[in-house]
Amino acid sequence: MSATIVLVHGGFVDGAGWKPVYEELRRDGFDVRVVQNATKSLADDSATTRQLIDGLEGPVVLVGHSYGGAVITEAGTHEKVAALVYVTAFAPDQGESVNTLIAGFPQDGPQPPILPPVDGYLFLDREKFHEAFAGDVPADEARFMADSQVPWGLEALGGNVSEAAWHAKPSWYLHVTEDRMIPPAAQASMAERIGATVVETSGSHAIYVSRPNVVADLIRSAAAAVS
Repeated sequence: MSATIVLVHGGFVDGAGWKPVYEELRRDGFDVRVVQNATKSLADDSATTRQLIDGLEGPVVLVGHSYGGAVITEAGTHEKVAALVYVTAFAPDQGESVNTLIAGFPQDGPQPPILPPVDGYLFLDREKFHEAFAGDVPADEARFMADSQVPWGLEALGGNVSEAAWHAKPSWYLHVTEDRMIPPAAQASMAERIGATVVETSGSHAIYVSRPNVVADLIRSAAAAVS
């Protein structure tokens, strides 16, 4: 039985951004599902992801972008998950959070233009969104992404992983060399720590929008390895 692909979005965006990758994989005959997380807390988002997996048949390839990497690390312990795919994503260990990993990022490179929290939620500076998040996405599309941001909860950033799925599940990592949100050096360090099969590509943090074929190719590789 071929694996079902489950796509998990990151912070500031929702699952609709996965549409280009979804369409690539559907053309190949994959069953693909997209989780819509509220990004209020890691616990809630992991529970939502696990609930979707509960209803699926056969093995699952669980894919996370950015903060979605923390979600798949927590939810990926589900017995149906056969592989994890990190797309320029956070990969915390047990007891770690996204905040823990950000604290170790290099300080001499580009810094994400995250505004001060309001009522427990974060946004990116709309005027800096294109350059920081979606540098290789057309300007009008990047503007829409900036203007349709989803609030990112402080409890999502600060939520600690209870058990890291990558210790027991094979992992793949898309290392994106022009990312201005998660430094490439940090990506490389996380990918090495989890023992992932790494593919390197040029592109922005929004690689799943700008180069969906590259993202889909990595997911195909993971699916082929576990199907």
